[in-house]
This record gives sequence, C-alpha cells and structure tokens, in this order.
Amino acid sequence: MNYVSLHNLTHFSLLDATTRPKYLAQFAKDNNMPAIAITDNAAMYGACKFYDECKKQGVKAIIGANMFLCDDMTIKDVSNRTACNLVLLAKNKTGYLNLMQLITKAHLDGFYYKPRIDYKLLKEFSEGLICLSGDLTSDISRSLLADNFDRGLEYANLLKDIFADDFYLEVLPPTNLPKQEKINEGVFKISNEIDVKVVCASNSHYFLESDKDAFDILVCIQNGDFITNPERFKYEGELYNYTYEELKVIFKDNLDCLSNTLEVADKCTFEIEYNLDLLPRFDCPDGLSSKDYLMKLCKEGLYEKYPKEEQADALKRLDYEFSIIESMGFIDYFLIVWDFINFAKQKDIIVGPGRGSAAGALIAYVLDITTVDPLRYGLYFERFLNPERVSMPDIDIDFADHRRDEVMDYVVEKYGRMNVAQVITYGTMSAKAAVRDVGRAMGYPYSEVDGFAKLLPPTVFGKHNPLKDSVIDAQELAIEYKRNPRCKALFDNAIKLEGTIRNCGTHACAVIISDQPLTNFTPLQNASGKEGVIVTQYSMKPLETIGLLKMDFLGLRNLTIIENTLINIKARHNVDINIDNIPLDDEKAYKLLSAGLTTGVFQLESGGMRKYLKELVPSRLEDIIAMNALYRPGPMEYIPQYIAGKHDPSSIKYMHPLFESILKETYGVGVYQEQILEIAKIFAGFSLGQADVLRRAVGKKIPELLEEQKVKFAQGAKDQGHDPKFAEKVFDDVITPFAGYGFNKSHATCYAYISYQTAYLKAHYQTEFMAALMTSDLDNTDRIIIEINECNQLGIEILPPNINESLVDFTATKENEIRFGLGAIKGLGVNLIEKILEERKNGKFLNLTDLCSRLTPDVLNKKSITALAYAGALDEFGNRHQIASNYEILNAYSKSALKSRETGQYSLFGEEEKLADIQLISVPELSNLDMLKKEKEVLGLYVSDHPLAGIKFDSKKFTDINKFSENKKSYSCVAMISGYRKFLTKKGDYMAMFRLEDATSEIESLIFPRNFASLSLNLTDDMIVSVTGTLSIEDSKKLFVNSIREFSFANIIEDKKDDDSMIAFDKDNLTLVINVDSDTPKDSLLELKQILSIKGEVSVSMHMIKNNKIVKKLKLRSKIKFDDEVKKNIVELLS
Repeated sequence: MNYVSLHNLTHFSLLDATTRPKYLAQFAKDNNMPAIAITDNAAMYGACKFYDECKKQGVKAIIGANMFLCDDMTIKDVSNRTACNLVLLAKNKTGYLNLMQLITKAHLDGFYYKPRIDYKLLKEFSEGLICLSGDLTSDISRSLLADNFDRGLEYANLLKDIFADDFYLEVLPPTNLPKQEKINEGVFKISNEIDVKVVCASNSHYFLESDKDAFDILVCIQNGDFITNPERFKYEGELYNYTYEELKVIFKDNLDCLSNTLEVADKCTFEIEYNLDLLPRFDCPDGLSSKDYLMKLCKEGLYEKYPKEEQADALKRLDYEFSIIESMGFIDYFLIVWDFINFAKQKDIIVGPGRGSAAGALIAYVLDITTVDPLRYGLYFERFLNPERVSMPDIDIDFADHRRDEVMDYVVEKYGRMNVAQVITYGTMSAKAAVRDVGRAMGYPYSEVDGFAKLLPPTVFGKHNPLKDSVIDAQELAIEYKRNPRCKALFDNAIKLEGTIRNCGTHACAVIISDQPLTNFTPLQNASGKEGVIVTQYSMKPLETIGLLKMDFLGLRNLTIIENTLINIKARHNVDINIDNIPLDDEKAYKLLSAGLTTGVFQLESGGMRKYLKELVPSRLEDIIAMNALYRPGPMEYIPQYIAGKHDPSSIKYMHPLFESILKETYGVGVYQEQILEIAKIFAGFSLGQADVLRRAVGKKIPELLEEQKVKFAQGAKDQGHDPKFAEKVFDDVITPFAGYGFNKSHATCYAYISYQTAYLKAHYQTEFMAALMTSDLDNTDRIIIEINECNQLGIEILPPNINESLVDFTATKENEIRFGLGAIKGLGVNLIEKILEERKNGKFLNLTDLCSRLTPDVLNKKSITALAYAGALDEFGNRHQIASNYEILNAYSKSALKSRETGQYSLFGEEEKLADIQLISVPELSNLDMLKKEKEVLGLYVSDHPLAGIKFDSKKFTDINKFSENKKSYSCVAMISGYRKFLTKKGDYMAMFRLEDATSEIESLIFPRNFASLSLNLTDDMIVSVTGTLSIEDSKKLFVNSIREFSFANIIEDKKDDDSMIAFDKDNLTLVINVDSDTPKDSLLELKQILSIKGEVSVSMHMIKNNKIVKKLKLRSKIKFDDEVKKNIVELLS
C-alpha cells in the first residue's frame, strides 16, 4: 500500500463529522495502510480511543488536530473572526506535548467563536510537529481561490520557515468540486516554486460515501437549520474516506502525493504512554519525609480517638494498614486527601462521614478523612485496598454542595491552576434524541416527529434499544417503517447518527490533581457554560489509564441541610453543635424514626422505608445501617426476616454454628459483603484478601472464575475439616446469592451516620431543621408542598413572606414557626432581595410611601411589585390586588423619590422636601379563589389559605388526605388537581398522573389506562374533584384512581347533628346551598322564606332531603344578602 490517510475528522469534532475512531482503525487495516491519522477540530477528545483502536488492529496511530489559524488570537472582534484551517500531526513526544499546548492555548486564550491560534504561537510550539497546509479554508487555498497566487506563496513560505522539511502542501480529491481543482493546480505550482512536497488527503467528515445525507443533516442540527433550506450552510465536495484505488485514479498524474503520505507516516513515531506513576508528591513541613509525617498525623489522631485500653489493638491495625499503603506507594495520596479535608473542616465546611469502602481504613479514620470507627463497626481495610490485588485507592468525599467549590479553589491554589482540572464528559445522541433532531432538521412537522418518537420502545434501566433493532423488533414502529417512506427516511438517517457525540459537559465530581502541568498529559479547555472552570479534554477512563490521580469531590445537599440547621440553631438558641460528636443512642431520634416522620431524613424518606421503620422500631445505629443496605431490589425481601429477628430472637436460624458470630449483628440475615469475607475466612481458611477476590469473582458471574473460586473454597473448607457436600451447599446457597445482593458495609455505615444525624437534628430542633430543609428545596415546589405537609403534622406554622420579616431563605422565627423566604417568590432575583434586606437595616418599612421612598425604581419594577403583592409580602400595607394593579404609580413614586434625593430638593426650612403620600387607585376586588390562584402563581403553592379550607364534607363519604393510611384500602376525597399530565404508554394507551391536594395534605395520584379510557371529564389543574381510589404505600404514598368527577358544592351533605350540615356556602362563586328536611313544617318554611327576603349578591339553592338523599332541588329567583346573622337564623330555624 502506497498511501496513508492523514486528514480525518471523527464525531469528536462535535456535530461536524460522523465517523467513529474504530471505523478509521478498521478502514486502515482493511486497506492495508500501515498507519492512519485523527485530526479533529482543535481537540484531542478522541485521541486515546483512536490510539487504542489502532493498537487492536495493528495499525500505527498518528495523533493530530485540525487547527483554526488567525492573524492575531488576542484580537476578539468581528474583523478577526475568520479562522483558516491547518493540520498538525505529532511526530514524537515533543510534538505531542506541543500539540496539547497549542490546543489548550487555543481554548483558554484564543477562543472567539472557535478556539484559535496565530502564527506567532504556532512558531513557538512547532517543534516535533508536521504541518499540512489544510483544506479549501486554509490561508493558501483562500488566496488561490481569490486568484492571489503571490499571497498563497507567501503563506507557504511562512509555514516552510516554521516547519522546514516537516511542512507539506495538501491537495484533496476535487470530486464534484471545481474550486478544489483550482486549488490543487495552484498547490502543485507552489510546490514546484519553493520545493515543498505535496500529500493528498481525504479530509473525511463521514465514513462511507453513502453517509453523506446523514452528515448533511448533522450539519443542519449543528446550525439549527433545515435540509430543505437552499440557503443553508453546506459542505462542498465528497468528504468520505477515499481508498488508494480511488485516489490513484484521481491523482494519476501526481502519484508522488500518495507515496509522500508514507514519508509523513514514517516520521510519526509517537506512542501514548499508559500506567505512569503520576501520583503527586506532598510537601511536608519541618523537613519530614512523607512517611514520617503521615505516621505522625496518624498516631496523633489515634491517641485522640481511642481510650488507652483500646490503643494497642488500634496501633496493631494501623501498622498493618500503613505497611500495605507504603508498599503500594500511596503515602502521599493519603496526605493529599487529609490536607484538603483538613482545610474544609477548618473553614467549617461540612464534610461527610465517608463514602464507599474507604471507611474500612483505620488510617482514614484517625486522619479525620472519615468519621466512622472501622473497629467498632467491623469494617475491613481489604475492601478498600486489597494487598493481593493492587489497584489505585479511591476515596470519594462528600461536601456541603453549596461550598464544594471552596475546596476546589483551595486545591487549585495549592497545586496550581494548570495542575488541577475537572473532567470532561461527552453527551451523545440517544435513540429518541436522534429521531427528534433528525426529524426537525429534515423539516418534518413537530406532530409527525413526535408520533414517530412515541413508537420507540421504552428504555430498559435508562437505556434505549438501538434504533436499528427497534425498526425490526418494535411492532408498531416496524409496520410504520415499512409502510411509510417518510418514516423510513427519518429512521435510516437517525440510525447513522445515533450515538454521535453532541456536546461536552463536566463530570459531576471527578477532579484530576497533579504536581506538574496537566498539559503534559491532556489538553485543557474551559468548561461548557461554567466560567473560570477548566476541564481536561480526555475523559475519565483515559486519564486513569495514563496514571493521573483522580479524586471525587461530591456536593451532597443533605450536608448543606445539616450545615444550615446548625446555623439556625446557633442563631435562635446560641448553641454550638459538633455534628460528629452527637450521641448515637438518642431516644428522641429513634422515636422519630420509629414514627416514620422521616421527611428530610437522609435515605429514609420513601413510603416503603417508613413502613418498615415503623415495624422495626430501630434502637441502634446498626439497625439504620442494615436498613440502608437491605432497602434495595433483591435484598428487600429479607427485611421482614430482619425485623422478625429483632423482635423474636427465637426465629433466628443459622446454617452452621460458625456463622452465628458473623450474622448475629443482623439477626441471622446476610446483609453485607464484609460478612461474605468473614464466612470465607472462618469456614474456608481464606485470608481477607483472598476472600475479597472470591467476592469479586462471584459478583462478576464469569463461569470460569466462579468455578475456580468454588474449587478453592471447597479445598479450603475441607482443610478446615468440613464435609465437602456441605461446603458445596454453603457456596451455592450462601456465598453465590449473597455476593449478588450483599452491600458494602462501609458505605452503608457512612450513609447511616448521615441518616442518624439528620434524624437527631429533626428530633431535637424540628423548626430549625425544617427551615433548612425547605431552604434547600427553594426552587422545588413539589418538595416544598411535601415539607409543608410535614410541618403541619409536626405542629409547625408556616407564615407567608413578609417584606419586613422574611430573609432570603426560610427562617425559623420562633418555636414551631417558620417564615417563608423572599427567595421562594418567583420573579425576585437574589440581587433584588439583597437590596431590600440591605435597606431594611435602616429600619422596617412603615407603609407603601416609605417603601417606595427608600427602594429604587429598578427594585420596584412591575415584576417585583406584583410578585411581592400577590405573595402576601405587602399584606400589612393593603389589599394585594390593589397594590399589584397600581405598580405604575408605585414605580413612578420611587423614581420621583430617587430624583429628589439625587437633586437634593429642600424646603424653606432646610429639611429634605418630602413627597406627598401615595394614593392608590381603586380597583375591583378579586374573589378569594382568584387571589389564591395569584398567590400560587408566585409561590408555587397555597400558603395563606386553601380553596378547600373551612369547607366540611360528608365524613361518611369523604376522608381528609392526611388520614389516608391503610395500604390497599379504598378512600374517597374532595381535592384540587395540580401538576396534571397525561401521556401514552408503550401500548399506545393514555394514562394520567397528578397531585390531589386538600386543605390537610396532598398525594400523588395515577389513572391507569383501563380507567382513563372511560373518563369523560377533561381534567385540568385547579379543578376541584371528588375521587375514589386505592391507596398504595409500598414505596411512596400514591392513590390509584378508580373514579373521578368534578365536584359540585351542591352535593355537600353532612350529618344533621352538625349545624354546618344544613348549609354550604361557596364564597368564591357566591352560592348558598340549604339542605331542608322534606318533613319540615310549612310554618318553618314560611319563616325561612322571610329570612331569605333581604336582597343581596348570593344565589340560593334549596335541596329537599329524604333519607339522606336529595329528592328535589329548588332555586330562588332573587339573590339574597348572606352574613353570619342570616346563617345563625337559618341554623336555629332548621334545627
């Protein structure tokens, strides 16, 4: 083969190519090419993936990039926006390092619409690089197309001066592209004049010639355009991977340009290095070595945490762990982690008790990296670091989510801006996204695309079935695909684009730390949408394979709740609480858990978990640890057995006496992976390291590994004197299933700590805790509703927002009282709220005049005034609707007041001249219901009142939602619909999901297809309905609706012993319903007529009742006056 393809883009050139790296490697192998290059747009995202694929195929990988070149990368304006293309290839390690530098600087310093470099920077980092002159957008090509040969010659000489013999002119196939023929002619002419060799390339953007349509659609997706638009941007020519046979025909008169590609490939000798020792070295104080300093810190922590009688055992464990850590070379690793956690704790940033298997390390505990004592809870170091299976340690750390960035900033400052970076992620086109994106780009109507997308089968564990399979396997889609040419065209293109990389993101928690510039190992760029955040261009797996240190800095919302609760407690009670030192046997905390009052309690909120907690009645942390581990698919079936064992020890059975000491803690139920290790150790004589290898082998379910471990286990058991058949039974009935569902006890223990900490705070400081909880959900109305319902159960009153009392967040104003935060009002930004609070330092606002005199018009705009008014924050100044309707007057007054202050207007007596008080224009009053709707618009929920509050319903028929309790029982209620949505099932049937809320609580509700089909009512948000359904509390509380109809207030009938049963007044619709017994004497009826004779605005309906049924309905012709006096007279008469 006399040709190597040197200019190829892959789908890592975001939305600018469709080829996958593995296709290039396979293409090179299939066409007997000794090498092939990857040259994505100013990026090396796919370099490692491409390198690995080429290795698999026995092909040399050439790492390069298609760079964007401008005259001056420091100028960022329209005059310098155009950037020309240039191809760079890494010859050797120096070239690879320089390529990473150029790409990094293009992104961090030269980005203007595109990441750009200039000739000055190119010259500075040119060593070790081969340069190809580029495609038809290069400086040389543009000059030739403009008939300016001399300028093209100048650019060629400039690049020759920079790269010498490593500069090559590039020609491309001119298929269907006359302008490329013109460029090629000029390039060969330049070659002859300045003696620079020419190479031909494909400049491939898609793999096969048949992929062109899909590629054109991809470019439309990139530009938000339509394939039907004749004016759209479109790549010219044929940009697929040409074979040698095709190229030798195209360039038959210049075959040297093919063979010259071999010369370029021969020059490129760089290989990516993996598995390097790149752990940073920690700078220790006082000239101490890392080893001595770590041991010093460990012993100081150990002596502080363990009483004297326990120190010998702890020291023995410490020495064991230390020896393994030292032998594996991880001393500095622990110092790095200790250092930034120590910083966080010194800054009062809440740090989680631990996560994952790291809590099994005593060293982590004595260093305060974790707060869980591994000796007390029987946690194994070998689950963290196995001396018989060397791997990188992995300590994941939870921080309060709103302060995670402070720790990141510390690490960046300590190790250097270019030595620390977050990790990039790549977002790909899912099956459904591909269908929708392609359909949109093809110009199909939304409804048609939506119809096709809904034919896709549902996801399985969050993953879509591949489109190429769905058009065969999904019955309805398969029929439509065969029948409908438009459907076929869409899916044929979507199949080619499914899985294509669409965008870049930032990993939620991964951080790379190095003691040398990361550009020695990966290019860097700015994070998408995150100013000042730098990310790697290589993703997680390549970075770890190279050998870089990865840490996981996780932001955990529940730690923020704990932190804010502690702040609230300090503010109200002046009490400082160290959350890591609270007693673990607190009676109030366990009572709260046993009552199922777990809203806001970490990991224990679900309906199913509450049910089990009530049955369990936890009394020790070990109970919470076990529930955390068991409440998952699979082991959940053992929860009743665990509960039974706690309450009735006689129900506990052990398969072998040896197992009692291992399983006693969990009442005979196998719960933790650590118990597998212990069984293998005691029963089969395994070391803990060997036992962990066994656990991993069984967990992976690879037959060969399983059989190998089974033989070892049988032999070990035999050596311990056990019957081989019984040993086989233990392996099959205990070890194998156990490894499938057993949970990491270290992780369960850490998270149980957080569960307990939140329960403790809620039990002792419920007001402060609930305020912190609601603050954490400020933007989540659904959660706020749940939490307000919990407050109602706890006897905590929720006060509406108030301009003079509210802060940004929810505030615990006094015992069992929480004030709504201004931050919860939609339409008020944080900056605006801060201005209100700043001005409030000068005293409370006395009235609207005072408010508008002191706040500037940018604060008191239409949006903020209406939001504040309808939220109830200005209730002390007047009617909500009137204030909101007068926003122009209020804003104008504020402007006048500001102008008066700025111009310094004074009265004759030298005092600042005061403006007249604000006079509001009268407006028609809103009904209570309409006012509440306005409140809900700005707060997301009803706070000051509820449309159903104060109305009593037939207690024999209807139950308040807060009294729904019995699983699988049928309940009926009158409630209001919110969050209504209907959707299609995979079978094409409609079902609906919504919340039902009454004045006492709310509940998630579902109407399944079988009931939805018979539904004649058009359900909408805010509709008041009467509902009958079956309660489910298996996981979270839900009502499965069996019947639903719009509720009429005329249907209210109560027990006659209750005075309110005789009348029902709908104050919003001004309708009065009077229930009159059909046997009522005529004299009483005449007297009733007299009571109802005073004219007013209320319509009256009379229902004649017999045997609790309405037998006749009458409507009065005249509207009446209705007040408390009239109500009293009616009740007295009919009683």
